[in-house]
Amino acid sequence: MKNSGFLQLQRDLLSQPQIAGMYAEEGATGLGLYVALNLYLSHCGGGWGTFTGKKLTAIAVEAHRHRGDVKRIIEDYDLFIVDAENNRFTSPWIQQQFNKCAAKKHQSCATPAHTYLMRAEEIDLEIEKKNKQKTCVCLDDTHSEFEILRAGKRYASHGQPLPIEAPPQRRRNDMYSYIRHDWVSAEEFDQQTEMIIYQQLLDNNAI
Repeated sequence: MKNSGFLQLQRDLLSQPQIAGMYAEEGATGLGLYVALNLYLSHCGGGWGTFTGKKLTAIAVEAHRHRGDVKRIIEDYDLFIVDAENNRFTSPWIQQQFNKCAAKKHQSCATPAHTYLMRAEEIDLEIEKKNKQKTCVCLDDTHSEFEILRAGKRYASHGQPLPIEAPPQRRRNDMYSYIRHDWVSAEEFDQQTEMIIYQQLLDNNAI
């Protein structure tokens, strides 16, 4: 990355295998998230960003998407490098452009605001690690790789809360129907009716 502040975007971007695979599944929304994530990384020290639930949620809110969408772009298409042990991530694109001069310049900008933000991210990392230790639940045959487990409760890949008796999520974009007690495609999901049923279950402490 040069001092001009530009990221170099290759004209054959959509011909690159990983990008092409992601674009085929996610479309323009996925491509936009990919670029947005790299723009975020371009402002991070050494091109390494914070990989915590709080940060992913913030990125998702700015992009008007679900946190699961952001997490999927980072983890599922070999477009990013995730250092799970230290809760951080980067991308080959950023690392190619983040030369030593740019990294040195970024690290020298120790303004009070920059120092505060760096400490805030360190605190977020510490909280995230503690939460993982408290809420970690091992997967078993009642849960699928798409689901999220928090504090013993099941959530679909897109964040939809699930009853404990729901069958495993079969496909990433499927929605759980409280009416059918099974998974359905997004096209089949009647959001208005499902929300009424879901609210009734909440009122009866059934979920």
